[in-house]
Amino acid sequence: MNNIISIKFGTPYYGWMPVELSYYDFKLQFDASNVFNNPLDDLYRALINLHTNKTKEIMWWLEPFTYFFTIVNKGQEYTLTIFQAEDMDEERQVVK
Repeated sequence: MNNIISIKFGTPYYGWMPVELSYYDFKLQFDASNVFNNPLDDLYRALINLHTNKTKEIMWWLEPFTYFFTIVNKGQEYTLTIFQAEDMDEERQVVK
């Protein structure tokens, strides 16, 4: 199976980092902030620990809204669901 997710990181500027995620014809581009967390560190830890069969979540703070990348280990498969919320504590919507 040829399921390739590409994630590219641009050069950070003034506390913001350009991020581009693509999967087949789906593309998501945004500038993430490091205000509440270090999303690169969170992503690294999530990927390194996928074998623990737990759900991993990475928060990308965008001001004024937030993306949440939720990675779930399903045995030999992994799923990535991307949610968006107007604020960290607001109801999440799946990004299409």
